Amino acid sequence: MANPADNDARLDYYGISAFPTMMMDGLYDCWPLSTLQGYFDTRMLVPCHLDIGVQALDGSTQTAGTIRFTLATDIGIDTEATIHSFINESGIPGTGTYTGSYFNYALRKNLFGPEGEPVTFGTSPETVLIEVDYTIDATWDWDQLYLTSFVQSNATDDVQNSHMIKLSDLIASGTGEGVPGLQPLLSLGPNPSGGSITVTSSVPGQAGDVQVFSITGRLVAVLPGGNGSVQIGESGVYLARLVTRDGVAATSTVVVVR
Repeated sequence: MANPADNDARLDYYGISAFPTMMMDGLYDCWPLSTLQGYFDTRMLVPCHLDIGVQALDGSTQTAGTIRFTLATDIGIDTEATIHSFINESGIPGTGTYTGSYFNYALRKNLFGPEGEPVTFGTSPETVLIEVDYTIDATWDWDQLYLTSFVQSNATDDVQNSHMIKLSDLIASGTGEGVPGLQPLLSLGPNPSGGSITVTSSVPGQAGDVQVFSITGRLVAVLPGGNGSVQIGESGVYLARLVTRDGVAATSTVVVVR
């Protein structure tokens, strides 16, 4: 497997000893798989008050660098939490019993270690910055590497929010020249919504448009410039996609309950 030592440390952290094991926010044993959709639907109704922004600092390359996380709350969530972040690789061939199989998003590196990095949110809206160094092994397939991150409450194990991005979209090739600055940020609120949604986006150095789709792929609205409000008349899960002139994109989801 990709990294047995880091993977075993994560299993020990959550007290997992049996396979396969699936959990939602570290709370529910989502097995059999038929129960997963119900847990997901329930979780999607919970308001999200934390945005996660990710930035590769200047000089970051395909071999090493520093990643900055911007954790911003829109209300005081008064929570002791932990941020976890991983480098994952897809297309990893299985061995032994799994020979002939290929694994996606296999764990390559646990950037903060098995117990993560503590972070405290107070009773007022705030922004917390956390940085971590990374190194990329030359044997890893750069085009198949992802950065997966999430913030988890220490008290309840609830995942406050998560973020996933392909490393090649985050970090420039070669020497690090032209490393993208802050990645596009996209937020939708309130979430869940009664049908009126405010869309806010930020694209450093350029403009972007936001498209809103239903879960079935139907285009619901287009916001030139990436900011404004949308009225949605039907309950469901909706996806907003921010696209810049350079093709850089960010996505976010919102649940409408009417």
